[in-house]
Amino acid sequence: MEKIPALVGIAGHFKDEKMVLDCGKTITVGRSRSADFSLRRCASWKNLTEEEREKDQKALTVSGKHFEVTVHSLASIEIKNLSANGIKVDGKPVERIVIEDAAEKSHTIEFGIEEKISLQMIERE
Repeated sequence: MEKIPALVGIAGHFKDEKMVLDCGKTITVGRSRSADFSLRRCASWKNLTEEEREKDQKALTVSGKHFEVTVHSLASIEIKNLSANGIKVDGKPVERIVIEDAAEKSHTIEFGIEEKISLQMIERE
């Protein structure tokens, strides 16, 4: 089976959510509905009441468009911070990083207080 790059949520509102990445395309990740991979479209967010959403301080630490991911090739996946709150890739704060080994290993992107997404290869469905 063919493997393709994807963002897979591992913690926070994004847990268990997936976004397949296409070569040559840039996708944004964040809290805004206009983000390609949006916290507001995650099942855990949709399951909250309006009152719970208003009190969710952790969600407010995720910027509208927090970061972007561009797949140039499997040997060149660029992750760029778009937020004053910053991001970490594999535990290190970054403004911009190019992942060159996505075909061999996964990488963890942390943002907001508790959001974690894994950049990894998954089976094409």
